[in-house]
Amino acid sequence: MRPVAHQKTLPMPRSGFIRICLPVIPLIALAISAGVFCNGGTKLTEDERRGKQMYEGLCDKCHRLVPPKNLTDQQWIAAVDRYGVKLKLRDDERRLLKAYMTRANDSDF
Repeated sequence: MRPVAHQKTLPMPRSGFIRICLPVIPLIALAISAGVFCNGGTKLTEDERRGKQMYEGLCDKCHRLVPPKNLTDQQWIAAVDRYGVKLKLRDDERRLLKAYMTRANDSDF
């Protein structure tokens, strides 16, 4: 089928890779914006989200943030208890930090 004289056609990419991937790019962008590839699609609870904000806001004041998967749940609980005393965190603040750190440490997170 030939285009009508007044219609413009877009040139087709010559590379096989580009020709195959070009139509997929919008789908990938849509999936990323929907959060499909973020944290395995896992959503944080309100407590976990608040714990994450505390972790990112408090812990990096004295040192680099340690990735949650670097320590076990028991190690994170001990660290939160130890530093919670030094920082004079309330029990509910420690609970929020523990909720996030043990969740972020999960293998499927």
